[in-house]
Amino acid sequence: MIRLMIVDDQKVVRVGLINILKHYPNLNVIGEAGSQDEAIKKSTEIKPDVILMDVKLSTVGQISQNNGISACRKIKEILPNTKIIMLSSFADDELIHESILAGANGYLLKGIDSKELIKSIEMVIDGKSVLDPNIIDKVLVTMRKMSKQQTLLDKLTKQEIEILKLIALGKKNKEISSAMCLGEKTIRNYISQILSKLNVSNRVEAANFALQNDLFNFKKDMS
Repeated sequence: MIRLMIVDDQKVVRVGLINILKHYPNLNVIGEAGSQDEAIKKSTEIKPDVILMDVKLSTVGQISQNNGISACRKIKEILPNTKIIMLSSFADDELIHESILAGANGYLLKGIDSKELIKSIEMVIDGKSVLDPNIIDKVLVTMRKMSKQQTLLDKLTKQEIEILKLIALGKKNKEISSAMCLGEKTIRNYISQILSKLNVSNRVEAANFALQNDLFNFKKDMS
């Protein structure tokens, strides 16, 4: 018997999932939660085998954001063996990527067929990861793009990365020269090399590259 917990801030969604799952004798819904805090507290108490987790989950005193991802991360720290499948209405690259980084075992769209949902639950119990069929191509494109960007980033030296960060902060050559204790001509040469290695045309595109690849660890600091 697979012990399930359902987490969604909309009661109608929780009730709908329970009504679907109750028709399968090998599944048993042992708990539900409507917020991030409740999800963490209750899952710790009942220790389900699988959690179906809403991505856009509310938390006390806040408008619904991406708190399901935060809850996933925290629950995985406490219950590493519990499988978590994220449920979302959005086939969003960022949400998918953040869910995977948070330790989710699957990412499904809420419109998924009930039989596919059951199959996905059984797959994560068997140690597999699951992705909604409608987003697999999207994920592959994103992964290829990230791989290409990482390859470009690997071409930069540590010194060039530091200069790229300063460019992204909007610093002028004189300011970069002072910060790096290098002459302005040397800085101009470095910037030229950086633009060439990243296949970009100007400082603005280089700055965008730095932000897209989170060189400042903004995403890590916000998690």
